[in-house]
Order: sequence, then C-alpha cells, then structure tokens
Amino acid sequence: MKKDQFVSLFFIDLLIFVVVQVYFIFTPFFEDIFWSAILAFAFHPLYLRLRGWIQNDTVTSLTMTALIFLAVIPPAVLLLLNIVQQTIELYQAASDYVRQGGIEKSIEHLRTIQPIQSIQEKLISWEPFTKQASSWLLNTVKTMGNYAANQTANITKNILFILLNVCFMAFFIFIFLRDGEKIYSYIYQIAPLEEKSKKQIAIRINEAFSAVIRGQLVTALTQATLAGFIFWILGIPVPLLFAVLTFFMSMIPVVGAGSIWMPWAVYFFISHQTAKAVTLLIFGGLVISLADNILKPALIGEKTKLPYFLLFFGILGGLRVYGFMGVFLAPVVLTLFFTLVKIHQEN
Repeated sequence: MKKDQFVSLFFIDLLIFVVVQVYFIFTPFFEDIFWSAILAFAFHPLYLRLRGWIQNDTVTSLTMTALIFLAVIPPAVLLLLNIVQQTIELYQAASDYVRQGGIEKSIEHLRTIQPIQSIQEKLISWEPFTKQASSWLLNTVKTMGNYAANQTANITKNILFILLNVCFMAFFIFIFLRDGEKIYSYIYQIAPLEEKSKKQIAIRINEAFSAVIRGQLVTALTQATLAGFIFWILGIPVPLLFAVLTFFMSMIPVVGAGSIWMPWAVYFFISHQTAKAVTLLIFGGLVISLADNILKPALIGEKTKLPYFLLFFGILGGLRVYGFMGVFLAPVVLTLFFTLVKIHQEN
C-alpha cells in the first residue's frame, strides 16, 4: 500500500469515527432537532415574507420563533387536557353502555335486518359474539383511559424536563430559521456527489418534505375539523377525541378518515338511527373523505411520485420504527431511495 493510499484510508476511517461520535453526541436531542426542523420548514415561507419586511435575519428569526410557539404550544396544551378528559368520559360512557345492555340491544337490532336474518341461522352464533364485543369495547376504552392517565402523570412528573425540551426546541427553531440556508449550503457543498446528482437529490427531498408537511398536515387538519363538527352536530360522545383520531388516521393512505366515521355510521344504522346514519354517510363520503381527494392533489400533486400502496406500507413501517416521526420520515426515505436508484441507473 502506497503512502498516499494509507493516508487517504486513515483519513476516511477517522472521518467515519468522528461522524459516529457526533451522531451519539446529538442522539439525546434527535427528537427536539427533528420537530424543530419540521416546524421551521413548515413556517419557512412565512419567515421569508416576514424577513422581507423586517430586513434583519436575527430579529426576524426571534419574531418567527415566538409566533410559532404562540401558534403551537397553547393550543397543544389545551387540546391535550381536553383529550385526557374526554378519554375518561369515553370510558365511563362505554362502561354504562355495556352495563345497560347496549351491546345486546344493538345486536338485536342487527338481527332484525332482513339479509342478516337469512344468514344467521346457518353462519352466526350471536352469544359468543355479544360477549366478545362487550369485552373488546371495555378493554379498548380502558386501555385508552389508562394510556391518557399515564401520559398525564408522566407529563406532571417530568414538567421540568418538558420545559427544558421546549427551550431546546425554541433554540433549534431559531437556528434553523436564521442559519438554515447556510446549513443547507454547507451540506450541499461537502456531499461527495456530482453536481447534477446533488441537485436532483435536493429537489426530490424538498418536494417530499413539502408534500408530507404542508400537504398531509393541511389535509389531515381539514378532515379532522370537518369530522369534529359533524360528530358534535350528531351528538356523538367526546367529538374532540374522535376528531383527533381522525387527524392521525387521515395521514395513513388507504385507511384514512373513513376508519373513524364509518363505524359510527354503521352503529347508527344498526341502532335504528337512520337519519343520523344517512347524514353521516353523506357528509363523510362527500365532504370529509372527498376533502382528501381535493386537497392532496392540489397541495401535493405528484411530488412524492410514490405508489399509494408503497406509501401506505412505508408509513406503517415508519410509525413502527420511528413513532409519529415515521409519518414524515418514511416518505422522504423512500423518495431518497428511488432517487438514488435512478441516479445509479443513469450513471
């Protein structure tokens, strides 16, 4: 081995070692950095407009950071408190429903439907199903209630650490807003790729993040708002909780908001509340779920260029591996993978 080769190999090994150490150093702050980057990216267009008025990067970044926290933190705290309260109310309502024989009454209503009557004698044994339905309903809402109570207890016990994380996030958001373009330029320059490949990768990653953050979030928020409104109008218990569930489910392709409002439409139907069932079916199909088909193409278009089924399994896998961060990371990682494959094929 020549001296130059040895020096190059040593330098590469040293660089890899240092990069790994830097990764371990910043790992405790990964979630803070990630969500700060997401918020900074989401509000960056507004930051650019504000910077055009103020003409000072530092003042603009401080102002924008304060506005972001005023727009995010107070509503998030109020929403969390209401969700905890409504989860407890849901458990109490479900317990009363089961004790008062609500499951049995619903199944009796279901058995009066003509198609079900023709099938039940041959295929369905209702008694085991009734017991399992009651047990499943109570266990599900009990698990939700326990989870909400545990999270509230954890937040109360770790309030100082949470406030510290909020301070870290404020600092990171400020840095990303003020120096984000410099950070991007530095990473772009040191990337050991051809200029054409770097441009292609940068464009695709930016498009994927724009699609997921601005498209997914706006669409999910719109669907959750519409769902919460119709749930409240129809007298569904704890409408805010189901609106929040709609928000999260709306981000999962294929599953979507229908996984929340459709079971309620079925419940209304089998409990002979036909007017509510029809109202929810019409509003859910033509307004809530249709918003997904209108807003996503308008806000996202073909930016991700990923097949729907691949995006579906990618987001599910991302949720399993990264938690809620997987909703944002999975499409970007998949987009980066196919971009690199395309670059390899071209070269």
